[in-house]
Order: sequence, then C-alpha cells, then structure tokens
Amino acid sequence: MGESRMNAQPDFTTAFQDEIPNYRAITDGVSSLSARGTRVRVTHPRSAWVNELEKQFDVLTSLRRGWDGYAGVPVSFTCAQFAANLIERLYIRSLPAPQLVPMPNGTMRLEWHRNEFDIEVDVLGPYDVVAYRADLLNDSEDEIEIQTDFTELAEWVAALAAERVQLQEVAGG
Repeated sequence: MGESRMNAQPDFTTAFQDEIPNYRAITDGVSSLSARGTRVRVTHPRSAWVNELEKQFDVLTSLRRGWDGYAGVPVSFTCAQFAANLIERLYIRSLPAPQLVPMPNGTMRLEWHRNEFDIEVDVLGPYDVVAYRADLLNDSEDEIEIQTDFTELAEWVAALAAERVQLQEVAGG
C-alpha cells in the first residue's frame, strides 16, 4: 500500500502550482506556520473566468516546440501565472472570459471583442504588459504600457460591460 501510494503520480496541472501540497506562491494571501510546522493557507477565491480557463492555461504551457509551424515555444509558466492573476483581478461577472492566445515567443495575449470594443492585452511577463484598445464606435485607438498600476486597463474592461448601443442612438439623434 505504501509503495504504490509513493509511486502514484498526482494529478497536478502545470499552470496552477497552488494545487501542489505545501506550494506557496508569492501571491498567496495569508500563510502561517504552526508550532508543528504545518502550513495553513487561505488563498483568494478563483473567479469564474480563471476556473473556465484553467485547462486552456495548461494546454498553452504544454505546447510542443514549433507549435506554430516555425520555432514557437510554449507559454512560460511565469507569464501564464501572472496572466491568471491579472484575469482574476479584472473579473466582471457579466462579461465572458477573455480569449487566450499563445504568442510564438512564449508570451500570451488576452483578447475581448465585445460591445464595439477590441481589447488586446499582451502579457510579456510579470508586471510587463502592453494593452491596446480599439473603440469601433468612435474610431479611436489607445495603447498603454503597464508595470504596476492596472487601473486604466480595469476601466477598459469595465467599459466592455456597459451598454453602448443605446448611447450611440441617443448621440445620433
């Protein structure tokens, strides 16, 4: 019994290391060690988006070299982990989850195409993000580079949930 238990491979995912017993990511909320050395963690809850995208994160971090027909590499774990944390913070219940797009250099892109907006968020690494927004109603484009303050990006994502068709009809007469 002990032998087979030791050789059994646990069913862990590659993108979510928090499933590994006693693993503690830097982003964990509360952690303490008791006098006996047992770790007690309270982590933040996962949003519906992160739960929905978990398998896709695993696929993207497990891509084979050359997945794009050239020299594409899998999405790096650190990039995927930061993207998952960013998605968790941007979550809005009334919006669908973003599309996850692997980039050939091991980075990833989050995309939303909704409500006459196109938003593309290139996650180049932890705290290294470039976001692009096209407002199709107003024919305008914005691009921002983000390291620590994601407020403007959160406002962009919130705008995806606002009903814009009525606004256009009112403005049009």
